[in-house]
Amino acid sequence: MWVAEPQGRRWRPCVSFRIGGTHSMKPQIGFVGLGIMGRGMAATLVRAGYDLTVHNRTRNKTEEMVALGAKASDTPADAARGKPIVITMLADPQAVNEAVLGANGVIEGLEPGAILIDCSTVDPVTTAQTREAAVARGARFLDCPVAGSKDAAANGELIAMVGGDADTLTEARDILEAVSKTIIHAGPAGSGTMLKLCFNLMVSHMTAALAEAMVMGVNAGLRPEVILDTIMAGRISSDFYRWKGDCMMDGDFSTNFSTKLMHKDLNLIMSAGQSLGVPLPTTAAVKELFGMAKVGGHAEEDFCSVVRVLEEFAGTLVRRT
Repeated sequence: MWVAEPQGRRWRPCVSFRIGGTHSMKPQIGFVGLGIMGRGMAATLVRAGYDLTVHNRTRNKTEEMVALGAKASDTPADAARGKPIVITMLADPQAVNEAVLGANGVIEGLEPGAILIDCSTVDPVTTAQTREAAVARGARFLDCPVAGSKDAAANGELIAMVGGDADTLTEARDILEAVSKTIIHAGPAGSGTMLKLCFNLMVSHMTAALAEAMVMGVNAGLRPEVILDTIMAGRISSDFYRWKGDCMMDGDFSTNFSTKLMHKDLNLIMSAGQSLGVPLPTTAAVKELFGMAKVGGHAEEDFCSVVRVLEEFAGTLVRRT
């Protein structure tokens, strides 16, 4: 079925649903990238009643989504073809260049008038290139990196940081609300990408500072519970510190967001700072610490495993007493 958008500006395909006795229209969605976050987002959209066509480089992750009710496609271009909305959630700039801009990539299948929503955390240059390619196809573009854990992705509780045209965001808002608890319109195209880099700069610093405080305190004879409770007692308290502090004390480094991806983001942050002429000396040190964790065998673990590097050097374990 094809329906007109407001003011008859263009036409787009929609899927018709009957929910609770009422007739509802939801657009078909192409979804490319089924990593830790992408899987949760795609599953949430399927549960919300969207007709999803998915693609992932490794087939087994695609099959997981098919079991939930999604359709599979052989290429990113096929996932995008005929869809008014296409969402990409890819690991890094190289993955975007291959799956979106490369041969049989999303751009090849992107329809005029469609909206490409890139939720990947990449650099501003990659975002600009992706937007230019989408516009050249007559499509529209939102850079929309997200923040949150894999549980937040699975429960539709992410934070979406959006760059792009306000009218385009309005049209895509229902879909973003299905996967997000908060939607922040950061500004024009590219603003979402930059906001996410600022956000992850803070997250990486907070994690490194917490790890250093815990290791130093425990090495001096303090109980880790006392250190964390004290942090939580004052104005610097944060649910994040409680979450990651508990993980450190429990030795639970099951992956919500991997060390290697945080290190990747820190490289992007340093590059952005250099291009803007903004010195980031603290971030440079934090990047090296995460780099040590990455090459030290913790690349696939959660990024709070950075504490293990400090534990190894100090000969101290941060564990509950």
